Order: sequence, then structure tokens, then C-alpha cells
Amino acid sequence: MSKIELEGKLRRKRRTAFFVAALSLFMVMAGQPSAGALGNETDIEATPTKAHVVDEDHPVLKIGDTVPAALIPQSRAVQNSEPGWDTLTDRAPTGRSVGATYEAQLDDYVDGGPARSESSTEWDPINDCRGALNGSTGRLQLDRFTTCFVTKQAFYWRDSSGKVVGTTSYVQTTAGKTPPDRREAFYEVNLGYFEIDGYYRDMPFPVVGDTKGFNSGGQSNPPCDIINSSNNPKTLQDWRTNGAAVASIAFYQDKSLGFGRDFESHCSISTVTAPGAIDYRDAVTYVRFDSASYLEGSSGGVFMWADPVMTYSTASPNHGEVAWHILTAFRNPKVTTPYVVDKKVPGEVGSWPPLTRLFEDWDSAASAQRQKNITAKNRACSFIRPAEATGLDCDEFPFGSTWEGPAGGGDYSVRYLNSSQNRSAGGTLGVWYRMDRILHRDQFWVRIR
Repeated sequence: MSKIELEGKLRRKRRTAFFVAALSLFMVMAGQPSAGALGNETDIEATPTKAHVVDEDHPVLKIGDTVPAALIPQSRAVQNSEPGWDTLTDRAPTGRSVGATYEAQLDDYVDGGPARSESSTEWDPINDCRGALNGSTGRLQLDRFTTCFVTKQAFYWRDSSGKVVGTTSYVQTTAGKTPPDRREAFYEVNLGYFEIDGYYRDMPFPVVGDTKGFNSGGQSNPPCDIINSSNNPKTLQDWRTNGAAVASIAFYQDKSLGFGRDFESHCSISTVTAPGAIDYRDAVTYVRFDSASYLEGSSGGVFMWADPVMTYSTASPNHGEVAWHILTAFRNPKVTTPYVVDKKVPGEVGSWPPLTRLFEDWDSAASAQRQKNITAKNRACSFIRPAEATGLDCDEFPFGSTWEGPAGGGDYSVRYLNSSQNRSAGGTLGVWYRMDRILHRDQFWVRIR
């Protein structure tokens, strides 16, 4: 897609939805200030400070307070006053325990996976993100393709003595989305719920994108390309007068800049509010683009902040027996086959190590490992084969489609169970790999409900 076409898309994507439920915690207020007046403009030569996030440990300052050095532009302390870029330097760092997660439900993929659509009727970015966070501030990864940030921010007007003569606070909501079949990520940003006290004047107040290159797997990527929509609000008063205003930002990177067989590109992205004035960086995250031939569509992108978790249910008619097998392997491995002293089966959410996808057609080594998994599984299954095995399959965990499968050592389990459930679970897992862009050697975890 050309930049001109992408710019046109951004204009078409702009939403006019208004706010729904009032935000709790720091967002509770009677409504936004009147849009008609520009506030208490006086002859004071006040200048804006840097912004900071408002939370329990960092409340809004009061009129007459001394402005901290960390909020004064050009001061040394200001360098540490805002969120930094991600520091993760590899897609799969050794020894990293599972952190924030999003969870996919295996049953959702039985019929080919959840539909992904860019229809605005299915996803109302700003309001849906606020609703997903239950009216609070914070961050939420809804899935590999959708992320939400809601923060309250404040900056101040200071006089020549360094005292606060005016306060301005507001809520920033950022909704992130990667569309299907393109190497792009979109941010839609709203500034609202303004609270103003004391001195105030209008000023340039755009919200724009920023990006940084990323090192991963021994490879290096340049920063992403950015397009800021031309109709983004440009001033503080623009945001105040239009509570539903949205700044649209697109991040992308061409396939030619990717590396490896999957043409992977990695970069960190963020928003910056009022560059050169309050300079507040928010919605910092890490995005990966790929053009893997064995995944859904020719290209795509995912937000990498949260670790993927596949959830199985013991009550599922599609894979309940498989879920019970995995649960036993996690919680009572000493009763599983083969018997191994101090067996510890990997892959349970909240533990280390995770599972690692094995795409058998990747290369000869991957194909050989997949065959080793099959051979080791069949050998273990031969010792427990029931006399009447009609309608039964021998299931293995960790999956044969992972590097931690039966060929990886003795920390695995095999069990005969219902053939249709075993095959349904295996096929559906493959659909999840494809639909959620789980690349060869991507890590993931399993949860049993």
C-alpha cells in the first residue's frame, strides 16, 4: 500500500463515536470544561512544563507548588521523567518467566478461528478499550492484534519563580490494532476528560507517532515508517472543543527490510504528545511484522508485549479428554507414562520453560526433530496400548509440534484417549498457530480450565 493510499485509509478510519460510561478512579468528574473560554489568561509569563502520568504516587500538583526539576524542560532530571522504550532485545530471551498474558480459547478455533474484521461496527477503538479496562487506567492486551492503553496525564504552567500557576490534566486513550494481511499497525488516540485550574492558554498540542529500531535474534531493524493523519487535532483547544476527536497514526515496515525466511521486522512504537512542549511519551510497545508463507495471509503484524497462552477446557466436548491429560501431566506427572523420577512437564502458564513451536517444513533439522517426536511417542505408547484400541489414539504432551515434544527427553506424557477429541485438538492447535501468527520457534504457554 502506498503512503497516499494509507493516508486515505486513515482519513476514512476516523471515528466520531462519543464517550460512554464515565471513567472511575482518576477519571471521575462532572464533565469536560466549557469549550467557549480559553481559561484565565493573564499577563503572567507562564511556560508549560513536561507532563507526567497521574496515579496514587504522582498526584496532580496544586497552585503555588514548586515545579519539580524532572518536569522542567532542558533540565538533567527531565531525562528520567517519562516512560522509556522497551528494553527487550530478543524475541525469546532465555530464562524469562511468563509475564503479562493474553489467552486464546481452543474451542474458538474449532471452525477455522475467530474472524478478524476491520469493520468499525465490530470494534469501536476508544470506547471498547475503555470498556475493556472497566473505566480504569492501565494497559490491556486483548489478543495478539489488539492492545489498549488508558492513562491520566498532567502538565503545569509555571511562572518565572518556578511556581505552579495553572494545572491541566486529561485522559489519554490509545487503541492499537494490526490489520489482517498487511505489515502495519494503527494507533487511534483520544485526549479527553480535561480538568483545568488556574492559568491556561491554547498551544500546539498534536499527538504524533514515534518509533525506534529493534534488535532481535542477532538481527537489526531500522525504525518503522510513520504516517500521522493530516486531520489529527493540532491544538489543546481542538481537543477540548471536540470530545470525540481522534488522532490516527500508522506504523509500517516494508517486507524488503525484514530478515530471515519469514521476513521479520521488529520495532518499538509510541505516541508523543505536544513534541517540543510537554513531550510526553505514551503507549510504548513492541510490534513485529512478518511475511511467513505458512501463516494466514501473505503478511501480518502482532503486538509482542504479552505472552500467548492457549487455553484448554476439561468441560469441552471437542477436547476435554486432551485437557485432562495435560492437566495430569502438569499437576501429577509421577503417574504419567513414561515414568521418570522428578519429572517436570514444561509449558504450564506461570512457569518456565514455555513450549516452542516446531514447524516441521522449516528445514531438514525441523523435519528430523518432528520425526524424532513421532518415534519417541510411538515407542512410549507401545507399552500402554490397550487390548481393544478401537476409537482410541495415543496422545502426547508436550505436543509433537513443539521442540519440547517426546524427543526432547523424559519430561513428557502419553495416554490413550478418544480419537475424535485427540484429532480435533491437534487440528485446532494448528489453526491457532496459523491464525494467531505463531512463527517457527515462537514461545507459548498452556492453561487448563
